[in-house]
Amino acid sequence: MDFSQLNKARAASFNQQKALLKKLGQGKTILCETCRKPLSLDLATQSIKQGVVRCAKGCTHIELEIG
Repeated sequence: MDFSQLNKARAASFNQQKALLKKLGQGKTILCETCRKPLSLDLATQSIKQGVVRCAKGCTHIELEIG
């Protein structure tokens, strides 16, 4: 089985999310790809070691583990 295409897709997704987090951390406005509402970065969630990126409608929800 050839995993090269899967690995490329996963690496591209990781890099895209990393860039998104960097821009949000800089205070830039990023829109959800689905609903076009602004994404928010919330680092003050229940746990100090967790953060969330989400849109108002909930179609984007990325949980972050801060270590």
